[in-house]
Amino acid sequence: MLPVIEAGAAYFAFIERKAEGLDEVERGAGGETASSGIAGVPVNFRMDEDDVQGHSRQSMKTRGLLLLLLLAIPVYAAKTRAVRATPPAPPLPPGTPTFSNEVVRIFQQHCQSCHHDGDIAPFSLVEYADAKSRAPLIKFMTETRQMPPWKPTQGCGEFRDERRLTDEQIATIKKWVAAGAPEGNRAQLPTPIDFSSGWTKGQPDLVLKPAVAYQPPAGTDTYRCFTIPTNLTQNMYVAAVDTHPGDRETVHHVLTFIDTTGESVKLDEADPGPGYTCFGGPGFALTGTLGGWAPGTRPLEMPENVAFELPATSRVVMQVHYHPHHGDPEPDQTELGLYFAKSAPAKIMQVLPIINQTFTIPPNDPNFQVDAVWPILTPVRLKVWFVAPHMHLLGRKMTVEMKAPGKDAQCLVNIDDWNFNWQGTYAYKEPIDVPIGTRMSLKAFYDNSSANPLNPNDPPKAVSWGEATTDEMCIAFLGVTIE
Repeated sequence: MLPVIEAGAAYFAFIERKAEGLDEVERGAGGETASSGIAGVPVNFRMDEDDVQGHSRQSMKTRGLLLLLLLAIPVYAAKTRAVRATPPAPPLPPGTPTFSNEVVRIFQQHCQSCHHDGDIAPFSLVEYADAKSRAPLIKFMTETRQMPPWKPTQGCGEFRDERRLTDEQIATIKKWVAAGAPEGNRAQLPTPIDFSSGWTKGQPDLVLKPAVAYQPPAGTDTYRCFTIPTNLTQNMYVAAVDTHPGDRETVHHVLTFIDTTGESVKLDEADPGPGYTCFGGPGFALTGTLGGWAPGTRPLEMPENVAFELPATSRVVMQVHYHPHHGDPEPDQTELGLYFAKSAPAKIMQVLPIINQTFTIPPNDPNFQVDAVWPILTPVRLKVWFVAPHMHLLGRKMTVEMKAPGKDAQCLVNIDDWNFNWQGTYAYKEPIDVPIGTRMSLKAFYDNSSANPLNPNDPPKAVSWGEATTDEMCIAFLGVTIE
């Protein structure tokens, strides 16, 4: 419409100048051709002597017509827009799910802990516009149960905070997408989850991080330990831990250790640069831990009346494994967020591994089995509160079991589709009682064939236990309390 208005205005300007005698016109006997010199106006315009002689009498009349025409243009344009405007959408059939009512509540419960700005997911699912633009993808990923990522199979352990969608929730998303992913009534939106602090559980009571960022070298695996003072004046009890890697593309995993002797300070002072090399372990006698982090891990929360102990004046040592695989790594300053219990707990959480470090996976074997077992039967009664399996890129399956005296083996966790990028610490709804004399074990399977798209070796070669990402591990960490 705009070019038409511009052309019309130019034409009216020419008429006005013609009526006022302001346009340069060459006249001959009986009238001759004159040029307008204005874009969008006919080049040839016939003029008579009477036109020129009577221009003053027509001036006022022309101006009036011009004003009426100019006033009419926006009215005409508005009517045209009204006619061409998209008609309002028809009312939704009863029972149609909308983002504002049903769908966003599913996202809050199962998705937004990762899918919000600044977290590990590639896009947010907090606002309607974000979800609307990805509605077909959301439908596909939920129908195929690729999202939310939840690796433990059903029938082996009952876990808290399962991100597994019910069949009803998947059907709701499917129906929402089929209806055109409608937004619905915004008045039905639930109270949004507050992610403004950058921490899933809100601002921690204490944030620990290295004093300066560390630049890991490119092209090689690096294990670096950073000793960080807590500056605590009394013993504190940690109810939850959240780890924020500084460079998620490079940080392979993080383990935390508690140093009550100051030995880590000596190791740091003897090694130039931020932190110190700690391939294989932190380099001092271990007195405790605050757990760890691996890709896909969410905040580690303790059950009620159970916590990690963090002694006064202690230091926390973060062992960070860097694995650059996307060009030059960025400077990293991984953070550890601690949430303290309101009072001293009844039980102190400890982390014990079921581990095998003596295996070798032969090349071209697509289903190599590795077993691990505690070296002794449990000498005291325990409760198991959580389990965290860990393998590298060749890992495919892992089952962790316990065999109490006189009873059948009990499955603690089973993962039949291992994905290094989606590891987790899985907390039980109710703790598992472990009687004296119980055998704790695991069974893992590895694919060291060329058919494994994650195999780092082409052609495949023998792979053993090791700290590098291209090596392998076979561990299941158990969070236990002594009864």
